[in-house]
Amino acid sequence: MEVGVMESVFDWVAAALGGVFGLAQGGFDGVNQVVGLLIAMIAALLMPAWSRLWASALGAALAHVAVGVIRPVLDGGAFVLPDLLSLSFWMGVLALFLGYAIVIAVFFLIKSLVVGGHGRRRTAH
Repeated sequence: MEVGVMESVFDWVAAALGGVFGLAQGGFDGVNQVVGLLIAMIAALLMPAWSRLWASALGAALAHVAVGVIRPVLDGGAFVLPDLLSLSFWMGVLALFLGYAIVIAVFFLIKSLVVGGHGRRRTAH
């Protein structure tokens, strides 16, 4: 490959990673609130193994959106669904997903260290 092509590939990869990290930071900021931290803590407590991190993060992001829809109703406001057909809504959900993946992973790591040996099955002999 030519040097110019390699530089453009590296620039493209750096831009893509920068976009993903920007989304993760935005999602982390959305999660780093009381409601988000509670959702992440519950998800980490219910998560049985590391292999379920992505499913737990997705469930937490959807729970976050549901709380955002239900909360105004509980405060006496109108029931308004989010704009499910807009790109900005789905980018926000993706950002929340990435943020929850980070926070749930940290909480699950702490849970694993406190419980000790999480994931090993004990059998009676």
